[in-house]
Amino acid sequence: MELTRRELLILGGAAGAATLMSAPAQAQKRGGDVIVGTISAPPTTDAQTTSAEVARNISLHWIETLYARDEQGNPIPDLAQKCDISADGKTYTFTLRQGVRFHNGQEMTAQDVKASMERYGKVGGSAAIMRPVDSITPASRYVVRVVLKTPVPGFIDQISSPRAPLGIMPASEGDKDRNKISHIGTGPYQFMEFKPDSHVLLKRFDGYAPNTAYAKRDGFSGKKTAYFNTVTFRHIPEGGARAAALETGEIQAVDMLPPPTADRLKSNKNVKIYPVMPWAFQTIMINAAWGPTANQKVRQAIQATLDCEEIMAIASEGLYRLTHGWQHPGTTYFAGDIGKEFYNQKNAAKAKQLLQEAGYKGEEIVFLTDSNYKNHHETAVVASEQLKKAGMNVRLNVTDWPTAFNARLKPEGWSLWALGFGIEPYEGPYTVAGYFTSEYGGKGVQHTSDPELARADAALNTSLKVEDRVKAFADFQRRFFEFVPGIKVGDLGRYQATRANVAGYAPGRIPRMWDCWFE
Repeated sequence: MELTRRELLILGGAAGAATLMSAPAQAQKRGGDVIVGTISAPPTTDAQTTSAEVARNISLHWIETLYARDEQGNPIPDLAQKCDISADGKTYTFTLRQGVRFHNGQEMTAQDVKASMERYGKVGGSAAIMRPVDSITPASRYVVRVVLKTPVPGFIDQISSPRAPLGIMPASEGDKDRNKISHIGTGPYQFMEFKPDSHVLLKRFDGYAPNTAYAKRDGFSGKKTAYFNTVTFRHIPEGGARAAALETGEIQAVDMLPPPTADRLKSNKNVKIYPVMPWAFQTIMINAAWGPTANQKVRQAIQATLDCEEIMAIASEGLYRLTHGWQHPGTTYFAGDIGKEFYNQKNAAKAKQLLQEAGYKGEEIVFLTDSNYKNHHETAVVASEQLKKAGMNVRLNVTDWPTAFNARLKPEGWSLWALGFGIEPYEGPYTVAGYFTSEYGGKGVQHTSDPELARADAALNTSLKVEDRVKAFADFQRRFFEFVPGIKVGDLGRYQATRANVAGYAPGRIPRMWDCWFE
């Protein structure tokens, strides 16, 4: 079966990754306390429950998953040693690594995996990935058997996602509600404290069991080594303040630098700059359940109005590219030119005609954004002005990031929401499609289900042939530009940075503070 071959390729990649990631050893040094400047406090530190970027940037240092993504975004084993898949694609038998210790000293077993997966199905930030699961059974101390109701070819992709990670915790945590956990994981660093107005503190876990199947780190998996004594994620919302703290050495790393600042600091011998491109989609999510945007023609009018290049040039401060697709160009599921005619239209006349057909009478459109992420804020500001010129009554609602993130969970009170959609396209098509179909009670981020989007998502998640899944995502993208539950504005890049004395740092989806050290 194709699915089995695919999984064998994934599992085979573990050995290959070990070879590919090998490099001449540097003089690693243990010790020191590193401070990472982050853009905001996490909305929660319960890793399973949230897809917030700032939360996973921290949590992936102290929790780990059965499978994780490598440097290219492919799933490879992490806490699992391997996974065998039945011929019918419904039974996944995970063999666990032995000798893996939780931060409380307890060894990880199949019971812990079962409890963690079951909790995720109740409170997980991507809980929908557990809906196809019929049973989770410990077959032995180190073997877990997961049986699905129907084949889900993307199951390994989904449980390996860092977006809202399915972190493995002790079985004693399994029955705990959201935000009630004890923060016990298996990662190279362990959770110590969270002060919402200041920082999150982690310390090195000296009982950590590195994955010796790999030569060194590989994405979020591989052989991880913690060199720093502590890692502090300090909340510094203002970009200029983060840059200044990096320049003075008050902090030693930042997860995001504005492009003009990065350009200026490239000549600073005390700072290292790391570009990442593409980093994310800049999007505008649309509430299709409340107010004027509940009308499809109003949503289409918004789509017709936008000058995406003007928005991206300002929101990204110059580090961007214009692409319409909901997968990155060059990847398997990129859907070609489908929907391209609806992208970057800049057609105010068409927008006004659609508004007239919708019976729009100037009702208020609430544009929700935050002051922490410049790309969010500037997208909202520039887009709202464009919409006003097309005859729409737009009011900006600017809050901090945690408030905005939680406000859009409600099906009322907001119409548009500016969001950097980064981890989802990195994961592949399943999470992107699920964000608008299976998540949020089956109604998507737009709070209104659409049968055509749902059918495409179902085909994507059940078709065993790759070509059928590619067609399903193409169908999803075609319908997306008609239904308009959101708008892709363009692709964002990002700069990360460290002090020059931080050695071994590798840029990526999160600022990984394992396998780097002070020179």
